[in-house]
This record gives sequence, C-alpha cells and structure tokens, in this order.
Amino acid sequence: MELPTLNEKLPAFLANGLHEGPTVLVMGGIHGCEYTSIDAALKIGISLDPKYIQGKIIILPIVNISSFYARSIYVHPDDQKNLNRMFPGIQHGTSAERLAYWLNEIVFKKVDYIIDLHGGDMIEALVPFTIYHVTEDKKVLQISKEMASLFDIKYVIGSDGQVPGSTYGCAAEQGIPAIIAEAGQQGILSKEQSLMLQEGVKNILISIHVLKGKVINRNSIYLSVFEWYRSDVQCLWYPEIAIGDQVEKGQLLGRLSDEFGETIREVYSNSTGIVLFLVSSLAINQNDPLLAVGA
Repeated sequence: MELPTLNEKLPAFLANGLHEGPTVLVMGGIHGCEYTSIDAALKIGISLDPKYIQGKIIILPIVNISSFYARSIYVHPDDQKNLNRMFPGIQHGTSAERLAYWLNEIVFKKVDYIIDLHGGDMIEALVPFTIYHVTEDKKVLQISKEMASLFDIKYVIGSDGQVPGSTYGCAAEQGIPAIIAEAGQQGILSKEQSLMLQEGVKNILISIHVLKGKVINRNSIYLSVFEWYRSDVQCLWYPEIAIGDQVEKGQLLGRLSDEFGETIREVYSNSTGIVLFLVSSLAINQNDPLLAVGA
C-alpha cells in the first residue's frame, strides 16, 4: 500500500469475504519497536482466508514502518513525534502528522471497527492490558468496552481522554468502536503473548460475526484511571516497584537522580492501583514516561 504524501509503502492485507458484513481494521506497529503486537498483526494477516470471512478485514501490521526499521522508540524518526498522539493528523504537517491524517481520512473513515495492537516499547516492561475510550456515544462506548473484554487479558481500562491524540480515541469520537490491546515488552518478541493477541482479535471477529465460531467470554478487571508519571528533568531512574505490583496512595515509586548519584526527587503514587507499565531504562530524558498506574 503506497502513501503518496509520505513516499512510503506499507505492508497490508485485505480479505474480502464471500458474504456481506462489517469492515474491520487491525493495526500493529504504530510504535515501531513493539514487536510482539507487530508479529500478532502479521500472523493474523497471513492466516486470513476469504472463504471463512463475512465482510472485510484490513490488516496493517507495520504502520510506522520508518520507525520499525530505524528501531526508533516512541517516535517517528523524521520528526521525533509520537504517532499515537497525532490523530486526527494534519494533511500538510510533519511526517507523523501526515501519516495520522492519511490513516484517519483514508482508512479509519471507511471501516466499522478498529483493533490497534500495541505493547511495551524497547525500554518498557508491561503487564498486558486493553483500553477503550469513554465517549459520550453510548453505543460506541458499549461496543468498544465489549471488544476490549474479549482478550485473555486481566485488566481493561476505560480512558476518558487521558491519552490525547490516540487511534482509539480519535476513532471513537467519530462513531467507530475501537480499542487498543497491549502485550509484549522491551523489544522482545514473545510468541506466547503474540498468540494471546491473535486469539483475542479472532474472538472479537467472532463476536461481530465476521468469523464463525463460539465467543469465549473472559473475566476482566475494569479500571477507570490510567495515570502516567513523567520526568520533568533529564536524569537517572531508579524504580522501587515492578510491573503488576499493587501500590498504595503515597507509596514511593522510585527516585530520580543526577549523574553523581544525588537524588533530584522522589516519585510517589497519587492513587492506589496496579503498575501497568514501567520504563526499564536507567537513562531518562525530560518529559519521558516513567510508569503508569491503573486504578
């Protein structure tokens, strides 16, 4: 698939089923180093057989292909902007802004459902979780929540705009049910977690009657807070907690220090909840994330 505004080509799979039905978009690689989710999207694309599909399935397994081959964490290498903060994009903007605009205008607006696969980036440890956007459109909200609950993943987060400019938020505000599913971490391809994502996507496709089969219902823990902690300085990061830990309000989460070991400040939890992801890099730049707590 060619992107004329970016002079790039993206790998894409398109399966047109033998019968009418909804159109579903599955994406991976919005962040180019989240390898488990990229592998999951790729494997789903390879496995598609139109004989068993009712409707259409579009798979874009490596959306941010420039970031993928540059091994660039978080951002597009051309403009150093996080693609998943750029939606709905800008037609004549920077590379990430134009890519977001193209996706929203050319792809999002032509589909009925969006499943965006993610994971921990190259320097992030992560507990699998899913996210849906809390929109005022009650129908879209309910469908998105149901989609997010169909993975074999414990934590489901209802986000009310805590991550601005995201794929799922942009889509939901346009009336398109959409979710993010996160699994995998630290630049390591996990076959087990890739399979978990693949099975979750297939479970959604069954639930919306794109594939035949029996829906597997999951037991989820629903969270309404997704609080990110960032550093306001360039520093060294010494966490005191691990992913999956239950933390209490006021608990010490970690310390920021200078290059001589002097503590710049301590980071304390603002709420009681679960550590969902944790930056595992000692080196931290100004405004980098440190961790997130779900509650």
